[in-house]
Amino acid sequence: MNNTEHEIRIIGGKYKGKLLKVLDEQGLRPTPNRVRETIFSWLKDDIQEANVLDLFAGSGALGFEAYSRGAASVTLIELNKNNAKLLKETANSMDSKNISVVNEDALNYLSQSKAHFDVVFIDPPYKLDVYEKALSLLNKNGFIDNDSIIYVEIRNGSSQAVPGFEIYREQAAGLAKYSLWRKSKLLF
Repeated sequence: MNNTEHEIRIIGGKYKGKLLKVLDEQGLRPTPNRVRETIFSWLKDDIQEANVLDLFAGSGALGFEAYSRGAASVTLIELNKNNAKLLKETANSMDSKNISVVNEDALNYLSQSKAHFDVVFIDPPYKLDVYEKALSLLNKNGFIDNDSIIYVEIRNGSSQAVPGFEIYREQAAGLAKYSLWRKSKLLF
């Protein structure tokens, strides 16, 4: 394991400019500033007072950015023990009891926990290819409702159709395809 680290910045909101330490771990690729700016431009009206779940948290950039921009609570799920520790340090530096870090496999969390979220970020390492399973568990186990918004980032060129969900915004940048999803209106 390589314990070197680098930093990225929160780009908007209360903690704009705050540095987030990022471990140099294989498969860890923080969402670039340009993509985060687009995502939060899309979510600007939905992030205020939202309960946010950041699955496969990695750098925590998406969850911490959401908190900086007014989310009521953020839950970060991260499997890597060293990375989860770093996320907890960052949450503590933001002096927030409304940010929790769970050191667990994201799919196990979705199989065993019960909670409701308004906004969910799904940005797993590309090699895992588990976004479909994560979406299914979110829906099956009541983590989301018809108004919940799900951000999904996958490798550009990957298939995206998932029964019960629809994509209503998407864009691509480099290797990444990122999109906003919701439960399909056909199911209402």
